[in-house]
Amino acid sequence: MKLMGKIYPKNIEQQFAMDMLMDQSTTVKMMTGSFGSGKTFLACACSFAMLESGSVDKIMWVRNNIEVKDSNPIGFLKGSFQEKMSVWAMPLADHIGGKEMLDLYMQRGQIEVEHLGFLRGRDIKNTVIFCSEAEHLTREHVQLLLGRVGEGSILILEGDVRQIDAKAFERDNGLQAAIDRLKGNRLCAYMHLNESVRSETAKLADLLNIDQ
Repeated sequence: MKLMGKIYPKNIEQQFAMDMLMDQSTTVKMMTGSFGSGKTFLACACSFAMLESGSVDKIMWVRNNIEVKDSNPIGFLKGSFQEKMSVWAMPLADHIGGKEMLDLYMQRGQIEVEHLGFLRGRDIKNTVIFCSEAEHLTREHVQLLLGRVGEGSILILEGDVRQIDAKAFERDNGLQAAIDRLKGNRLCAYMHLNESVRSETAKLADLLNIDQ
């Protein structure tokens, strides 16, 4: 597969996911999957395909800044707002050529990295609003994101409800609530990816699941 230009899916699941993401009849696209199933890559690739075709003006990367469970917080981050936020956008940078390319797209105004907490009151038009790690959203967070989708915009939520890093999202999981409650709505689409497409070593992560 490659990000820019033509996207070559690795399996039939990914082809179906690409079809869902590129379908212009839906404006809310939800995708879940296990470790290494390609959720972020596919969402990035299809977002950039829409950007390059002129279907949207920019990509807005949104993430709730939740650190990995049982890891130690690193504390205050120096630098500008964008420098602080770029730390949380590295999954996006990994798929577009690294931090230098991320910075370049941000300078051009084609990528906006935004904190979930600063979205209230926004009316975001002609944009792919891309929320990664969406298992770290409550129902109110998802409502907030849905309410920001303006004319010409779409919302992509992708995540894995097995990788929750805070109790609050176990009690009130917005991604799962959106999947359950928006199912069948003509503006919404959902797909779960099962097959890992990462390296053979990365696939070992699933062998440590406590439910297996």
